[in-house]
Amino acid sequence: MTAVDKLCGFVAPSGAKAYFFTGERYLRYDVEADRADEGYPLAIADQWPGLFEADIDAALPWSDGSVFFFRGDQCLSYDIENGVVLDGPRPIAEMWPGLFESGIDAAILWGSGNAYFFSGEEYQEFDGATGMIDPEVKPIADDWPGAFPRIETALWWPSGNPYIFSGNEYARLDPDDGSVAADFPRPIEDWPGLPIGPLAEDVPEPVAPDGPTGSARSVRDFFPEFSAPLEGRLPYLYQDVKGLVTTGVGNLVDSPEEAAALPFVHKDTGTPATRAEIVAEWHRIKDAPGLAQKGHLAAKAIHTLELPDAAIDELVRKRFDVNEARLSAFFPGWADWPADARLGAHSIAWTGSFFPTRWPGFNAAANAGRWEEAAAQSHLREDGNPGLAPRNRANLRLFRNAAAVVGRGLDRSLIYYPAAL
Repeated sequence: MTAVDKLCGFVAPSGAKAYFFTGERYLRYDVEADRADEGYPLAIADQWPGLFEADIDAALPWSDGSVFFFRGDQCLSYDIENGVVLDGPRPIAEMWPGLFESGIDAAILWGSGNAYFFSGEEYQEFDGATGMIDPEVKPIADDWPGAFPRIETALWWPSGNPYIFSGNEYARLDPDDGSVAADFPRPIEDWPGLPIGPLAEDVPEPVAPDGPTGSARSVRDFFPEFSAPLEGRLPYLYQDVKGLVTTGVGNLVDSPEEAAALPFVHKDTGTPATRAEIVAEWHRIKDAPGLAQKGHLAAKAIHTLELPDAAIDELVRKRFDVNEARLSAFFPGWADWPADARLGAHSIAWTGSFFPTRWPGFNAAANAGRWEEAAAQSHLREDGNPGLAPRNRANLRLFRNAAAVVGRGLDRSLIYYPAAL
């Protein structure tokens, strides 16, 4: 097994994503799908304004939604939703009086509200009740049974399981006493995407001898595969960032009547749910306090009904067909658009943004076949919804691909995404 670089990781306050850093690179990890998102790793400097650009030692998500990052004897507080530094960088001694001043290897906010900081073979505890660092430095070996002698990163998973990493291995801890669970440690390769490889832009994309290879699948058939990484695919009702009840692949369920028209089944037995049960489920999700702020995975703990996979696929197809009719009626040259451009337009429409009133710049560029200009005009506002960032990157690639298709005389009927032409 080859050695891996020093790793730093944390789970975002929303609980939907985790982030892992090493050297100048980072990747985003989907908690529900249990794998790294596509298109990673990326350069820290390109995506995290103001953050340490390399060699981050530790990250600690805090109860107020911010994240503390540590490098050497410095620390800063970061708002990951808005991509801004809140405080620092400043010496650790100023921001965390009493903590290891020369730096830490890892940190974790425990379910109890206490935090633990690891440095070398020792650790310190932050008391959540008093807001103070315990000045006593203790050996890891004494209080964390079976843990690695030196912990490189530690994170609290939304399932309630703490994990620690060191070198090529990781271990799950008992949340009650901090001991290593049975059958651990295990190889880090259990986490798809770890160890973190080279930057995505440093990996050449294969090119066929006679030019790029595209897929002959229809945009309709390809769309669910395209959308799932951007929206998630959840069989239960949940609240989106605006507090709207949603299911499937970002499918809005705006009323209990709309929910009742869907073939929900009981998650434990698979038996069909009654109309009354579906309506009650919709209200339970809609009325749950703070559910939107906790992220779409929060509903997993309280839901009782689910949609079968076939029903989710049908829901996606029906909404796609509605959007297809609107798009083809609105854009005169729709049938001649490169397939990547049509996929990009469907991507924008899927978010609820429709073209007649909101997108004059995009409309003019698309109708004239100026796809580079359309790419520049395709940006969705991320204010209050940072989850749109991956979709914006995908849309940018799609419309730039369309420009390349036209410019190079490639087959317009083929889908070249996710490759970049």
